Amino acid sequence: MDKNEQLHSDLIKSWNQRYLITQANLEKKITKYLVDINVQYRPDLKDKYCGKFVSCGEYPGHINLLNDLTIISKGQSVILKYNGELVGTVIRDIASKEVFNHFGIKMKLTIDAHYPIKRGKEHVDLGTIVGQGDRKNPLDSKIGKYAYKEKVVNHEAQRLIEDDGDTLAEWLYTNAKYHLPWAIVSYEQFREKCNLDKESMVGAIFCAKNYEAIGSIDNNRSEWAIGFVYKEGEVNEGYFFYPEFGVVIEMTSNSIWYWKTKAVYSTAKLKLSANSNRYTCALTLTEKTAR
Repeated sequence: MDKNEQLHSDLIKSWNQRYLITQANLEKKITKYLVDINVQYRPDLKDKYCGKFVSCGEYPGHINLLNDLTIISKGQSVILKYNGELVGTVIRDIASKEVFNHFGIKMKLTIDAHYPIKRGKEHVDLGTIVGQGDRKNPLDSKIGKYAYKEKVVNHEAQRLIEDDGDTLAEWLYTNAKYHLPWAIVSYEQFREKCNLDKESMVGAIFCAKNYEAIGSIDNNRSEWAIGFVYKEGEVNEGYFFYPEFGVVIEMTSNSIWYWKTKAVYSTAKLKLSANSNRYTCALTLTEKTAR
């Protein structure tokens, strides 16, 4: 079975499994106890990490982030606060096993179906990142969709993937609305300003495989980005670094995390065992999409 046939086989499996995930499964919220952690504002570390690759060890061309940053370990679900202001969050074990596996398949399919995004010199990266949803068409000023690989998915497969992608974005959004409603304020303000109906999803979903990038700041209209992690196999040294607030988050499977898009952030060097992969997705409203 070649890659195209495998993709379509996985898609059919995914589509069939969606009926095992009921609306009640998707709407169920797992209540978590979140601990407040006070952090410091570190402009010195913001400047040090911006534009640099990092790791949690000694690697050529990388900054060792463990020399500077406080670790939010895999057992911690926390809200990060600076001077009483909320600046970040991570919530572990956020979904049931069924929902977790359901969205893991969706993330993999989305990555396989789309062309990778080239982010430019200010966002130098490794791994693969793709977008799904509305954006400004590169050829004109009209709204278009992130492109699909022409020989990978047919029209029916494309329709199914888009439906599933919308479900993933909606799930991230509703979880944020339940756990941390302040994280979606900027999305709702944009919705109201543009007279969008309540059924329309604000922003686009971005999915990545084994993604590492230099520290950077996004040009986004949304104040917050909302991310989710899905891992297969053993993934070590997978950290999200957030130097402006002096912390690094150990990224664990089945976690949601929130960060400010105007702060320096990114993901550190990965250490993967054989046949292991880390998939991440993020919901955000980029400036291009907003315009």
